[in-house]
Amino acid sequence: MNLIQKWEDAGLSNDFVFSKVMIDPKICQEVIQRVLPELKIDHIKLPNSQEEINFAPDAKGVRFDVFTRDTKNNCYDIEM
Repeated sequence: MNLIQKWEDAGLSNDFVFSKVMIDPKICQEVIQRVLPELKIDHIKLPNSQEEINFAPDAKGVRFDVFTRDTKNNCYDIEM
C-alpha cells in the first residue's frame, strides 16, 4: 500500500486526522453534545490538540488528545 492510498484510507481513528478535525470548535462541540446530550453547551473555547499539562516540575505530566473548556469553564478531554 503506497502513501497516497494510506491517506485516502485514513479515517477519524487516525490520530493526525482526529486532531485536525477536532480542533474545529463547531465539530468539537457537536461531538461533545452527541456523547453527552444532557449537557447544554452554548459555546466552547478554541480546542487544543495534544494539550500537555504539568502539575509540578518533578511530576509526570498528562497529554490530552483534544482539550477544551466551555463558557462556564467546564473542562473537556476528548480522547480517540
